[in-house]
Amino acid sequence: MEKKEHWALNKFTKLLICQIIAVCACMLVVLATAPTSETLLNVNRERLFLYSIIFGFSLILVGEVFGLFVENTKGQFLGKRLVLTIASSGIACLGLLLIVWIIEFDFIGRFIVLKIVSVTGFSCYIFLFFQDLLSRRTPWRVWASFEDEKIKKIKSYVTSKEDEIHWVDSKKTFKKNTLINFCNKNGIDIILLKNDQPESKNIDIMGLLSSGVRVLEVESFIETFCQKIPPSEVDDSWLTKLDLRQRDPILRRVKRLIDIFFSIFGLLISLPILFIMCIAIVIESGFPIFFSQTRTGHLGKKYVLYKLRTMSGNAEINGAKWAQVADDRVTRVGRFLRKWRIDEIPQFWNVIKGDMSIVGPRPERPELDKEIIKRLPFWKCRYLLKPGLTGWAQIRYKYASDIESSEEKLAYDLFYVKNASIFLDLEIMLSTLRSLTKGSR
Repeated sequence: MEKKEHWALNKFTKLLICQIIAVCACMLVVLATAPTSETLLNVNRERLFLYSIIFGFSLILVGEVFGLFVENTKGQFLGKRLVLTIASSGIACLGLLLIVWIIEFDFIGRFIVLKIVSVTGFSCYIFLFFQDLLSRRTPWRVWASFEDEKIKKIKSYVTSKEDEIHWVDSKKTFKKNTLINFCNKNGIDIILLKNDQPESKNIDIMGLLSSGVRVLEVESFIETFCQKIPPSEVDDSWLTKLDLRQRDPILRRVKRLIDIFFSIFGLLISLPILFIMCIAIVIESGFPIFFSQTRTGHLGKKYVLYKLRTMSGNAEINGAKWAQVADDRVTRVGRFLRKWRIDEIPQFWNVIKGDMSIVGPRPERPELDKEIIKRLPFWKCRYLLKPGLTGWAQIRYKYASDIESSEEKLAYDLFYVKNASIFLDLEIMLSTLRSLTKGSR
């Protein structure tokens, strides 16, 4: 079977193409359709190009907040994504209007704005539509050299990607040459192996790679398709491969500066809301307004975390308990604070102090840590980086309320620990803004 060309693009490529579309649309609309009095037509071409780049960059930022680049189900695609592309283009164009007015002290014509929004929005929608359509028509053909129970478990990890993966079943035992022939005959794209399997020693990995077949371990396969790393699929050898880039002195200082800037900015713009909510807490349940609690921080160091109080005063009189989705210990004001994450605002102070970062694995209580580590030894990996106000697990998974959900949460935290970067942090912060507009808790 001849291997089919795969059209599945990674997120960075989609963002780059949409930005190029926005830049081209902005310039072409101005140069081809603008009247002679149009502000953008009367600036030099270099400045017009700069404005177009700013518009394109604004589009991908707004699109990320709106969830434009989040993978949609088939039923949502036609309606939801069309609305999101037009809305993202419209708000990005408002940013363009503001920049042009600040620099040129003049406005862009409303008809040019409408044309830029329309051309950019529909062009991005058409690109995303056909890219999604083509990627679903050519699923990845995968063969795994495991027993049935193991393959069933692997499939359970990637259920959200079932449209993109076609599993090729075969119970045969292959020799070096016969496995390559089998892959060529069946159009296999990916083979899943485990290095400690005796069978893997008889496999010509270089020959498979030369024939265009990707050879992956299970954790790498799940990481690639689902952006998580199940703790049951890692061992001590996985730890030796970790590249903790954020321990680099330059990157660490850049991240620290970003943390301080956004924390101070966040505190300043949230002060009016904080003041009103403090009054609401006092009216409903009296003092104290703030709530402090010991949490486990970077490299296991304990620190005091601050929040607005959302529970009744005697909520934990019998000891630490798991937080539940519908916790009867939470007050009415507390439910509102939790839903919109307003109770987290005081943690900006923890970030300024250096106990936390804006982005990182969420810190857990030491009492619950001990219980979790008994079941999940790799839980300690979360503390190789500073805990965060928000994190990859928070935007990708629900609220953890027991050991089972903590294991799934850990899978996303392990992905972040391995892949932490400034760009991933930016994606998480933008996605957090999207979740806040929906009421995330």
